[in-house]
Amino acid sequence: MTDKKNQKTPKEVTKLSEWQRRNQEYQKKKQLEEQEEKEKKAQEEKERQELLNQKTPSEDLDAEEQDTETADENEKEADLPEEEVQETLPEETEEDAEEEKIIYLTEPSEAMLEEEELAKKAKKEGQIARRHIYRAIPILAISTLIALFSAYLLTPLAKQKIIEFSGNKNADQTLLFEKSQIQDRDYTLTTFLNRDRYLANMKAASPWVKDISMNYTFPTTFKVQVEEYQVFGYYVTEEDHYPILENGEVVETPVATGQLPKAYLAVRFSDRELVRQFVKQLEKIPSSVRNQIEAVDLTPSKVTKDLVTLTMKDRTKVLVPVSQIKRKLPYYNQIRKLIEEDSVIDMEAGIYSYNAETMATLAQEKKEKEEGEGNKTEEADANSTDSEESAVVTEQHEEIPAE
Repeated sequence: MTDKKNQKTPKEVTKLSEWQRRNQEYQKKKQLEEQEEKEKKAQEEKERQELLNQKTPSEDLDAEEQDTETADENEKEADLPEEEVQETLPEETEEDAEEEKIIYLTEPSEAMLEEEELAKKAKKEGQIARRHIYRAIPILAISTLIALFSAYLLTPLAKQKIIEFSGNKNADQTLLFEKSQIQDRDYTLTTFLNRDRYLANMKAASPWVKDISMNYTFPTTFKVQVEEYQVFGYYVTEEDHYPILENGEVVETPVATGQLPKAYLAVRFSDRELVRQFVKQLEKIPSSVRNQIEAVDLTPSKVTKDLVTLTMKDRTKVLVPVSQIKRKLPYYNQIRKLIEEDSVIDMEAGIYSYNAETMATLAQEKKEKEEGEGNKTEEADANSTDSEESAVVTEQHEEIPAE
């Protein structure tokens, strides 16, 4: 048996037959099983040794004898395959190919070690791959959302829009929608993102719009909330009434007579800038005075171009420059208690009052004065014209002899 172990195995192989390859595989498999069995027995022996350490010395001797016998049996079993391999292989090789050389495996080959390493590596790679999957979950989720969103944009639902208006009593919602420049081909998302531009277009479309906002309701509804300016008064012409808003703007669309309120402020001058100043000044006085004004007429003088006459509901008239309404008109209630009905309160220069007869006399005197000044102006113009004509005739008369 010792001689067989000392025999040297050839190191080179020219060619192996099919039977030899199968035999090698069988030997490899058998060696793996033997190695596993040895490891298992070594583990059992280690456990048995631990148990023996806890027993009496006599029991330890018996256990050692049993272990020695078991080890001898194991060595015999381990040596048997080598002898059988060495006895059987030459017979088979002589029948198949006498010239071929055979490798007898007595130790674990490199291929077996490589397979074990590959198995361990595959196990590690499986754990790493699982970790990569966890890291890839956010990317996969984002990619899925992008794919779903892209599919949504391709559907007709992406362009459906329902525009609902509320709060508009005078502003035409059809006009607001047309001026907003919202198109049917616009996506719901782009409509939401560009809502500020659409709101600016709608606000510029109508003078009634004071403020406007747009809220989105999933999935396709846009609610437009409109806040309108209040009516301050009406610009009155011979036939029509045009609303004057609280910001001083005059609406170009007239209001039908049947739609006018019972009481309103009538403004009878058309200077838009002066109307804005008048509204701005009148907003700063107490409502107890402002609510008593019935009509406003522009009555400028030579000194004061923005002088207006306010006709109150009790038929009292107030002359006041537009630029001084905020400063002088709040005193109206105090002065009104001291004067008679149908009186005139003049606030052009200082503040004083007089009755209607005095007002008529002053108006007549003013008219006569203006007519007298007009006659003097006409006479002066006539005299200047005559002098110019005589000068021309003289020049012509002097030029005739020279010819």
